[in-house]
Amino acid sequence: AVVSTQSTGMVCVYTDRVQFNRQCEALEEWLEIWSDDGRKYFVESLIAKCTGEQLEFLFSVMEPIHHRGFIYTAQHQLSVCPSISTPASRHEALLFALNNVAKKYFRPKSVVLKSKEDIDGIVNENSSSFSLSSGGLYKSSRSKKIPNKRCKKEVSNFLQWYENDWSDKLKLESLYLILCRLSVQELYYTTLLLNLRRYRDFVTKLPTDLTLRILSYLSAKDLINASEVSHEWHSICSSDMIWGIKCVQKSTPPASTEGIPQQMVFKRSVLLARNWEGGRCRAHCFSPTSHKLLSVAFEPKTGKIATGLVNGDIKIWSLGKSGGTLNSTLISHTKGVWCLEWYKTACLVSCSSDGSIKIWNVKKGLCQKSADGAHDGQKVWVLKCQGDLMYSGGEDKMARCWDIKRCEMVQLYSGHTGSVFSLDVKDSVLVTGSADKQVKVWNSETGECLRSITVTRASPGWVMSVSISLDCVAVACNKSVTVYHLETGIPVQQLTPHSEPIEKVRLVLSDDRNTRGVMATCSKDGLIRYWLVDHGRQFGRPHTLEGHKEGVNDITVTGTAIVSVGADRALRVWKFSPLSLSGSNDTEPPRRKTLVSGGLGEVALLEYPYDEQVKYESELTKLYKKHLTKRLTVKSSHGELVTSAVGSSSSDASLTPVETIA
Repeated sequence: AVVSTQSTGMVCVYTDRVQFNRQCEALEEWLEIWSDDGRKYFVESLIAKCTGEQLEFLFSVMEPIHHRGFIYTAQHQLSVCPSISTPASRHEALLFALNNVAKKYFRPKSVVLKSKEDIDGIVNENSSSFSLSSGGLYKSSRSKKIPNKRCKKEVSNFLQWYENDWSDKLKLESLYLILCRLSVQELYYTTLLLNLRRYRDFVTKLPTDLTLRILSYLSAKDLINASEVSHEWHSICSSDMIWGIKCVQKSTPPASTEGIPQQMVFKRSVLLARNWEGGRCRAHCFSPTSHKLLSVAFEPKTGKIATGLVNGDIKIWSLGKSGGTLNSTLISHTKGVWCLEWYKTACLVSCSSDGSIKIWNVKKGLCQKSADGAHDGQKVWVLKCQGDLMYSGGEDKMARCWDIKRCEMVQLYSGHTGSVFSLDVKDSVLVTGSADKQVKVWNSETGECLRSITVTRASPGWVMSVSISLDCVAVACNKSVTVYHLETGIPVQQLTPHSEPIEKVRLVLSDDRNTRGVMATCSKDGLIRYWLVDHGRQFGRPHTLEGHKEGVNDITVTGTAIVSVGADRALRVWKFSPLSLSGSNDTEPPRRKTLVSGGLGEVALLEYPYDEQVKYESELTKLYKKHLTKRLTVKSSHGELVTSAVGSSSSDASLTPVETIA
């Protein structure tokens, strides 16, 4: 039985081989009688049916035709056949350029194939050389007629044998036999088709929405690398749709200003996160005042900062690139302003130790409403706004809720045995901290006390600050800060970051796993410390901001900066935003530099605004780089001759002389 099975298998193999030889003989006859376009149609149809392994076989066998040396030495047969540009040849050209040997060797030009039209263009452009009379691409014994129905049917029969009847080994053997029957020009044409098939640019061939969907799965780094492949890839990889998806994945808000690419928004977000993690920031100190600063409030939409002074004045500042300018001073309080809150964007709410709460129209500089004796004539230490409601705490041991529009009290929160120094509100939850070392959680709508958290009585000092974020509340008492779970009152984290009592704590958490929160504290020791907090409420290493010469009384934390005021009469802004992408206030376009000769042996370095139409690097810019590499001395003098020469040029009318290079 075994012998019979083996014999049957040998007979089947022999039969397949005999049938294969007959089919190959039929193909040879067809190749002789097919027209020029018929053979061309056959080659195109065959390559379209080849799998990856078969294409690699064809590419390996025909690899010499790719070489520039082969094309150059076969000029008598391939006089009009340019070499083909491939990744390997482009890498070789780059090495030639870097080694500065491109001028020493002759290097024929190559063609870049992007579509079938490029191949047809090569043939049509040199139609005389590829014609029958010149003995070019096709043999003269064949007709020039287009493929007829009989030719197409015979090609279809062969492709059916190729796909259904032959094994992989027989397929490769048939491909080799076909190549041996092709002329040199036909082999070159086949090489063009193989290169187009192997180095096909799917990114530019697929529908745009499908291409963007595929590229959106790449990481940001891979997208940047992919954008350097070609101009088409750069245009697609810079699409706002792709980078908009990246911004959503990173929980980055979209660009609020029209015309800002989403890629730039994503880059700004990444650099901003790195600056927070590395503690890299730019500190700007505003002009010092004549009195100590007690409180600060920042309005991110307008960039305005309000500061409360110990003498009762309120100063409004505008935040710029390099610092701030004083806009106005609001005068009405008679004693120190301990807390400030922005109500919407044009109104400011303040409380003072003179016992009053005032609502200001910042644009007009007028006090619109005032609640004198808001806490039975005693000092008001803290307030917080939420919608049209305002919450305040004072020395009368009470917390109160006010309707801002009517300037009337709508709720009273009683239960503390000491002054209420701090409070914070989130939705319907109100948290208050007092001198009795108690932290109470209230229902802000009903006034019911939900729970009390007792800070350890062994520690001296009062609860000076509380801050709510998501399901946690940070409590500052003496030199330590403790983070509690808001619903259970269980401590999550306890830190002792300062050597002096803590004045304020700010907690800003994120409910997104890709975004980290921040907690910042300020103290009488003149230091500001902050921690990054991940989604699991794990605190990172502390970062320290030094600059105040005396105690820091108040801080506010935004997504891009920390603003602080202290007893040293200084207002400081710690900016973490990237320098070149620093926000809506930096409206000035980026500036570029070039060189303009000023005569008398000098070259002046000039600045001019960025122009989108400038797409090249001028010779003067290269000269400037050459001067930098040689480390020449830079003199900070401006030549009058250069200034007049610049003014006479209409294209460089906005140039500004910066420095002169000898």
